[in-house]
Amino acid sequence: MKYNVPLLGESCPWYEVAKYAPTNVKWCEAPTCGIISEPANTWSNIVYFVLAYWIYKRVKKYHQDEKLFMYFVPAIAFMGAFSFIYHASYNFFTQWFDFLGMFMMTGLFISLNFNRLKILKKKNILKFYLGSTLLFGLLTVIFYLTYIPLQILVAVQALFLVGSEIGMRKKISFSEYKPFLISVGLILIAVTFSVLDVTRTMCDPHNHLVQGHAIWHCFSALSLGFAFKFYSQFKYEYGA
Repeated sequence: MKYNVPLLGESCPWYEVAKYAPTNVKWCEAPTCGIISEPANTWSNIVYFVLAYWIYKRVKKYHQDEKLFMYFVPAIAFMGAFSFIYHASYNFFTQWFDFLGMFMMTGLFISLNFNRLKILKKKNILKFYLGSTLLFGLLTVIFYLTYIPLQILVAVQALFLVGSEIGMRKKISFSEYKPFLISVGLILIAVTFSVLDVTRTMCDPHNHLVQGHAIWHCFSALSLGFAFKFYSQFKYEYGA
């Protein structure tokens, strides 16, 4: 089994890299022969920078006493930056960073949940968070080399997050859960557009303004905003 190389001319900026290290997925948007290979899928990542700035301002204003919440800012900013670079260049080397950005985000959620479950002490959250991010980064390389879909890794983390929340459902009220439910709803919408894109169900390869995967970026950013509202409700004191 081999990964498909994007249809780029040999004179295009990213041809050689994509030739030797193609990505494991081809989104609908046709690559252009320029520095920005996929314009719509690239520029749509700006929403993550807007979100990171919004969270930064909220943490400064409402959560100055909890340093953990500031972890959201670099996680989301790096997620947006790595996705931007990946879609601009479209090769596995930068796709690895794209996945690393997603693992930074989901790894933060998992670390906070472990603390809420009294499994992980607060003083160890950062170490566990960074360690799990690097572990899944290594698994990404292994999965790529063995032709296992990389998206499985993200799905496993997402299922764990939902499962751990179900395990804590009796400890918090429905009103506290509302941001979480909205976040899940928004990410399902985002996934729907992404699936419609990758399956070519909703696809115009030469539309470099709007793409299904670009819409995924927008709705996933909204989802992360509500996820921040959810996680910022709680105190993380176990083992402090």
